[in-house]
Amino acid sequence: MRFLIIGDLHGRIPRIYFKDFDAIIVPGDIGSDKEFGPYVKSWFKYLKNNPSISLDKYLTKRLGKREMREMDKRSLEAGRKILKKLDKFNKPIFMTPGNWDQSMGKTKIKKPDKNDYTYRKSFMDGWQGEKINSKLTKGIKNLKDCQYKLHKFNGFNIIGYGLSSAPEKLSQRDRKLRFSSSQLKKLNRAYRKILEKLQKEYAKRDKKNPTIFIPHNVPYNTKLDISLNKKSYAYKKHLGSTVARWFCEKYQPILCVAGHIHEHFGLEHMCCFSYFVFSEMFMDMSSY
Repeated sequence: MRFLIIGDLHGRIPRIYFKDFDAIIVPGDIGSDKEFGPYVKSWFKYLKNNPSISLDKYLTKRLGKREMREMDKRSLEAGRKILKKLDKFNKPIFMTPGNWDQSMGKTKIKKPDKNDYTYRKSFMDGWQGEKINSKLTKGIKNLKDCQYKLHKFNGFNIIGYGLSSAPEKLSQRDRKLRFSSSQLKKLNRAYRKILEKLQKEYAKRDKKNPTIFIPHNVPYNTKLDISLNKKSYAYKKHLGSTVARWFCEKYQPILCVAGHIHEHFGLEHMCCFSYFVFSEMFMDMSSY
């Protein structure tokens, strides 16, 4: 079994020089960041003194709602071009959405930037989105949406969890933020809901076969989830997914394929038969 693994292209059409593979794995972020990039960098600087302002609000203040909508549209169009190119190989495309793929779930929080709780809760709600944006996937006949979904393919179980861009579980540092006891309960409940959604789908697996896990974000607290961007508010912090870490430790997938953290590319062996692979590569699984 051979996989072509392509992640975090951000609208850039990949150059693929080989065709001898059985399937394609895409751990998200195919939507373009070309126009947004400079604003995201300035947002990172802004976050150092304003830790609870969302990227959406920051961009809306800088660009206006109309220009935001047009840029979002162009970002999706660029991502769709990538999927159309991959679709021409006529091989299954196993994909989870990234935080740039406009697939976040709905939230009842009307003003995410109001306080620490609304900011955090809006993300927790968003990470529960259950499918990839149809503007990316419509007409892509070989695409297999892995967001909270399990697929069985050539002797493997394949399941995904995308969208996450930061640790979902509250840390001791997070608990110093201004949360009431009831708000903490709601946040913890939302976290458990994410785990339960994955558990429920994973229960459908073929227990005789190994599992490949495709989160968008890398597992938390590894060598490969540390931010090395000195201009970022998160410099030297671990930005990986605690949900991805939980899944790998609990279910021991044979392979975990992720992206999101652009500073790193590599492989890390953390536990029995669990490997963490990042970015763009070609992988031969025939030895498993």
